[in-house]
Amino acid sequence: MIRTLRFWILTLISFSIIGILTSSLFSSYLVTKDSLIDNSLEQNLVYSKKLAEMSEELFSSMQLNLEGRKADIIKLLDNPTELTIVLNQLIVTSKNFNSVSVIDKNGLAIATSPNVGIAGTVIQSEGVKEALDKKENIITKPYMAATGRLLVLVSTPLFNEQNEYLGMLNGTIYLEEDNFIRNILAEHYSKDGSYVYVVDHSGTLIYHPDEKRIGEIVKSNEIVESLIRGDSGASITENTKGDLYVAGYTLIEASRWGVVSQTPYASSIEPLAGIIWKIFLYALPFIVLFLVVAFVLSTKLASPLQKLAKYTMDPQFNRNELEIPTWYFEAKQLTETVENYRKKQEETVEDFKTQSLTDPLTGLKNRRFAEYLYSHLIESKNNFSMIMVDIDFFKKVNDEFGHNAGDEVLQFLAYRMNRVTREEDYIIRLGGEEFAIVMPNTLLEEAYRIAEILRKDIESTLPPTNKAITISSGVGEYKYKAEAISSFMDRIDQALYKAKSNGRNQTIISKYSK
Repeated sequence: MIRTLRFWILTLISFSIIGILTSSLFSSYLVTKDSLIDNSLEQNLVYSKKLAEMSEELFSSMQLNLEGRKADIIKLLDNPTELTIVLNQLIVTSKNFNSVSVIDKNGLAIATSPNVGIAGTVIQSEGVKEALDKKENIITKPYMAATGRLLVLVSTPLFNEQNEYLGMLNGTIYLEEDNFIRNILAEHYSKDGSYVYVVDHSGTLIYHPDEKRIGEIVKSNEIVESLIRGDSGASITENTKGDLYVAGYTLIEASRWGVVSQTPYASSIEPLAGIIWKIFLYALPFIVLFLVVAFVLSTKLASPLQKLAKYTMDPQFNRNELEIPTWYFEAKQLTETVENYRKKQEETVEDFKTQSLTDPLTGLKNRRFAEYLYSHLIESKNNFSMIMVDIDFFKKVNDEFGHNAGDEVLQFLAYRMNRVTREEDYIIRLGGEEFAIVMPNTLLEEAYRIAEILRKDIESTLPPTNKAITISSGVGEYKYKAEAISSFMDRIDQALYKAKSNGRNQTIISKYSK
């Protein structure tokens, strides 16, 4: 069977459409997959950081509770009855301890609350020995107590006015019973199989959704190894059962414990198939329309050669009725058609790429865009300043008003940042409630001025919740070749952390020093 020119034109166009569509879908698949994984990594990292911050604050509160009662405890060391009353008050006010006790320098339990049956006995447990040896504020690793419970000891030493060591005041956390760790971590914000676990500095599970695993040593896990080294971050990893997870992990400095938030890898990329299918459906009408146009054009393109073929086959054909355009005209038309389609597909791919660089909630640029921007600024040898912004107590907004209201607050902040920044500035949502404003060719003083304008504007303007919010900011200037971009980001982040540590609602400048 002899194929006509129209058949081959249609075949060529069809293969071109399939090739371009396939490459478009494949590139969209890769970009979207990377974006979903990066987003999941960022969410888990931010979540683990928030949980670590909450735990850090609770540990500080626990130590302060113990420190605040030391003077009363020292006065009553010789009066177990009165001492027990003070301990009863302490356990009620602290709320985070399962029990509290006073042990003298020889390990003798003087008083406990509640009564766990150890008062008047010498305690030989591992945690008590460690606290007696160190004579300082410590949080012990998990150990089995004399009462048969797996627990962690939070201890503060007791010294008299002559600086003589008298013993210690302890608070205990029962790992296998209700405790503050379980209250914070028991339910992950995501319902897709994600969960949180906590390990101590030796790689022992302090908390795990599977209670049977509490006390298990898991230091062979690569994320746990990183936490033991004192690192925080995010990565794709296998758990001890060989399942693939997307995880974020953060070290709690006060206790040297590590918080790990992880999501099943399959759950992270679950939306991928639906997204690619939608892209295909959006492109389908254009494909159908183009095929119809291609059929009509191929008929017109083949018509002159078809007439010429008929003429060569029939000598009686009337030459005067034969009109044949030049071959170059036909080739030009076909090339332009394919080129127009290619451009349309490239625009579609570019649109997908733009979407992957934009935060869908606020309309600002996202962390992926930030990486491109830093590379561009460094390649162009430009100095720039940066303002890193974080909403103070944002979790309270979500807890009090719900996540929808939290999203509206984020959109409100994005709008206010757009109002106070310049056209040439870039506003980026780094993740959660953390933002960055990159200001090319801007000195530190000008960046600080704008940061303060923004801070005061937010402080004095009511968000959609009608409850005032504040922000904390870190500001710094990057000078070309003076430091690595990672070091620059770290010190801006430290400035932001200092602003929050110093009471929030303030702007801290980070100056470069060699």
